[in-house]
Amino acid sequence: MTTKTQTQNAKPLLEVKNYRQIKIKYISPTNHRGSRLCIYEPKRYNTDKTEKVYLSYDYSTGCIQKQAYQYLIDKGFNIVAKASEFENYIFFADNWAEDFRELKTGKIRQY
Repeated sequence: MTTKTQTQNAKPLLEVKNYRQIKIKYISPTNHRGSRLCIYEPKRYNTDKTEKVYLSYDYSTGCIQKQAYQYLIDKGFNIVAKASEFENYIFFADNWAEDFRELKTGKIRQY
C-alpha cells in the first residue's frame, strides 16, 4: 500500500531518468553449436528492429552476466543499473543522444 508520505516524496514522472534496456539470454548448446549468449536491445518504436549480438559462452568467465557486462563496457556503454527476469538478465545504459552507441560495434550512431 502506498502511503501519503511516499507519494509526496516521489519524483514527478518527467524527472525520472529514461535508460536503454539491454537484455542478456543464455542459449543452450546444440549438436552443431556450443553454448552462446545473446545480448539484445528490444525495439523501441514500430520502425526499429531488435538489435542482437551472439557471443560464444566463455567458460573461463563462467557467468553470462559478467561476460555481457564486460562486452558492453568494452564497447563504451555506460551501465548504470541491472535487473533480472525469467530467462534474462537486464542492464540499463545511459547512452543517449550524441553518445548513442550501436550494440554490435560500439560506434556512436550518426544521425
